[in-house]
Amino acid sequence: MNSDYKIWEAFKDGDKSALSSIYFKHFHSMFQYGIRIKEDPDFVKDCIHDVFLKLIKAGKRLNSTDNIRFYLFKALKNTIYKRLEKEKKVQLTIDLNFKTSFVLEEKVLSQEKLTEHEKALADALSHLSSRQREIIYLRYECEMDYSQICDIMKIKNDSARKLVFRAIKTLRRVIKVQKDTSLLLFLGIF
Repeated sequence: MNSDYKIWEAFKDGDKSALSSIYFKHFHSMFQYGIRIKEDPDFVKDCIHDVFLKLIKAGKRLNSTDNIRFYLFKALKNTIYKRLEKEKKVQLTIDLNFKTSFVLEEKVLSQEKLTEHEKALADALSHLSSRQREIIYLRYECEMDYSQICDIMKIKNDSARKLVFRAIKTLRRVIKVQKDTSLLLFLGIF
């Protein structure tokens, strides 16, 4: 049986150590995801705490899950959107700008000496749209499957696959324009 499932069930049964484990294991990744949706650390932390308060209040009424991170990401995104809507800071019909820097991108930007491959990849990632950056982040950085991504982003499976395909196509096009074919091999993960 999945360890996420066991921890979640223990949490639902009121086990405080399970709650602590969930919180400390997932807070950082929730914060990293939230800050890419809304660039306000205090706002994101408040939303994360709201998520955990709701979870604690719901207790046994919570659905079971075998993927806690997915459950928390979805809850966090919904909380952020509801809070923004409530504060009338943004209309939900306007697509929020998903900002992300991928682990590789962060590493590249923090180094003084950048290789040509790393520069090309960082530049290629900057050419993606907000939604493309979000879906690439969820798919390749967070290793979520398409059904989870669809649930979080509120899109259909076909749309998710097309969005990933178009993002990868954009990355390849930008890199090809830069005439760096060896970087295409470096991007073999896509």
